[in-house]
Amino acid sequence: MNRSWGYMRVPRTDEISGHAGRLGWTLSEEETALYTEAVTAAVADLDDIEDLPETAVPLKYTRRDPGRRPTPDEDPCNAVIQLCEVPGNPDGPLAGKTLAVKDCIAVAGVPMTNGGRRHPVLVPTEDAVVIERLLDAGVTVVAKTNLEDLGYGQGEGSAYGPTLNPLDATRSTGGSSSGSGAAVASGLADLAIGADEGGSVRIPSAWCGLVGMKATHGLVPSYGMTYMNHTLDHIGPMTKTVRDNALMLEAMAGPDWRDPQWARELPPGPFRYADAGGDIQGLKIGILLDSLGPVGATADVIAAFESAARTLKLLGATVSTVSVPLWSKGQSISMATTAAAAYSMVSSGGTGGYQHMGRIDPHATAVAAAQARLGGDDLPPMMKTSLLVAEHVNRHYSGLPFVKAHNLRLDLRRQIDAQFADVDVLITPTTPGVAHTLLNGRTDSETMIRGRGCTATRNTCPTDLTGHPSLSVPCGTGEAGMPVGLQIIGPRYAEELLYRVGFAFEAS
Repeated sequence: MNRSWGYMRVPRTDEISGHAGRLGWTLSEEETALYTEAVTAAVADLDDIEDLPETAVPLKYTRRDPGRRPTPDEDPCNAVIQLCEVPGNPDGPLAGKTLAVKDCIAVAGVPMTNGGRRHPVLVPTEDAVVIERLLDAGVTVVAKTNLEDLGYGQGEGSAYGPTLNPLDATRSTGGSSSGSGAAVASGLADLAIGADEGGSVRIPSAWCGLVGMKATHGLVPSYGMTYMNHTLDHIGPMTKTVRDNALMLEAMAGPDWRDPQWARELPPGPFRYADAGGDIQGLKIGILLDSLGPVGATADVIAAFESAARTLKLLGATVSTVSVPLWSKGQSISMATTAAAAYSMVSSGGTGGYQHMGRIDPHATAVAAAQARLGGDDLPPMMKTSLLVAEHVNRHYSGLPFVKAHNLRLDLRRQIDAQFADVDVLITPTTPGVAHTLLNGRTDSETMIRGRGCTATRNTCPTDLTGHPSLSVPCGTGEAGMPVGLQIIGPRYAEELLYRVGFAFEAS
């Protein structure tokens, strides 16, 4: 193609001098002129790339109603940001089921807010891989659900207001997949998906009396979500029954060429989790002692958890106690990991860099970059804290505390792996306490900056760090009759085993 004018503007000498200064370099006038010439040549190469065709990902299901905001009567729990309708395959195994989607996961043609009010608003042109697969399985997408702004918070951080727990409207559903939990618990949708980087699928599931699965890291493709960190990001199903959860994971699991996650030895499928059965006779179960007192588990939660352990024993399992010394430090390691991750994501336009070999959606990247330029002041307080932590640690300590946290993360993974030499699965309470009471009305900046409910992640964030699969199932009630979750943890890619325990416990 012959063009008299390029797509990209070549740099001026003063711009190269300014770039060098921001990188901490001192260049002579002669060096500046030479680098200007070299960068100009490189920009010409980039300009040639612009002439090449962009790979497009066609939509498999084109009938789409982007919908509207619900009325209070339609959504008394404030679970939904956008009602919509995208029907899938009428003959799939989930045909007839309605699906609510956390509004950080792309559904093409439907606005995606990430729980904030930054502009411009992204309207995805591609479906997330999990949406494509669930539509193949027969669901109809009916809602994009409320969430903590950019996934930071435990119930009150959405620009659209908090989601109310369907079991007690004065209490939180947990975060950050708050609307997904409430949508299923209230009956607004049959199924939901959330995203889990610190517990955001399992916490709302536990607090709403649902089943929630965070599968082995990398088993479910994350392409099409708003990333927090490619080593932490998980998308998981939230359902009323173990069987529906297993059917959803069957549809969602497996490799995809677009996926930025890096996973070794990913099973190719097909997956048959719904056929796992419920026989746990002789299964060896380890009660993780570090998930009780050391993380501040309350007496009511411990009582429900101990009752669940006795039930598993009555079902034929052998129950013993084990310890993972770094478990109770998981939240500190997670804080460091999340701070470093947030810094990387913001500085890369939401892509997390270009070293992952997954597809990058140029439309979503452009919108994320525009939002960062125009709406930085409107970022959620907890994310601002993470970014300031990263800036401080990087500037004054060369990021070395993040390096130590990364290596401790690997130690935690090895400590959990070591337990599976003696037991088949580990069990913990999903959260140390039941759903907390929501704030009443608008609150001050100090409360939001300090954060609320962060203790909820103490038993969930460790397996986000390590990648182990973790299934939360309801196991009774605690204070004020609010649900308590039982978390079942297994070796990597042992999802079928976790569902087997879940089926047995649910049937009991």
